[in-house]
Amino acid sequence: MVKQTRMKQERIIEAVRHGLEGEAAVEFIHASGYAMNVQAMLRHLQSMGGRRRVQDLISMGRTNAEILAICFPGAEVPATGVPPSQGVLFGHEEQGEPASEYGLISAPLFETTKLTVSMPSDLYEALSFAAKAEGKRRNDLIVEILTVAMSRMPASRDRED
Repeated sequence: MVKQTRMKQERIIEAVRHGLEGEAAVEFIHASGYAMNVQAMLRHLQSMGGRRRVQDLISMGRTNAEILAICFPGAEVPATGVPPSQGVLFGHEEQGEPASEYGLISAPLFETTKLTVSMPSDLYEALSFAAKAEGKRRNDLIVEILTVAMSRMPASRDRED
């Protein structure tokens, strides 16, 4: 558990090193295979003395492991390893776009919009199982389902009564 936390903190330091903030930093951490939200990332940064302290240590030329050793003296800092991929975490091969040089998912070829939908828990769970069975991300499966459903809808016709 401590090793997992340290590896997450290392990814946070790496996000700071790349100048990423907020949602961009969270996406970077997600691309590394770790679940985290902005609030959790801020808590980790505060435990390290704040973003400014981490930036100062980076500007001094410190490595991620050295920064962790400075921020958590006496704590056992594990050797740097490769973060797990989504395929390792969920038992299937990772699919999707290749990562950019900073580990972020490359932008899709089309414009996207974020959508929040309330649905029954059992439907959400069923979508998760179906996505896992098909080796896809849940969001990709939802987009596919909506695309197929929309293509089957008849074109609306303006009628005059």
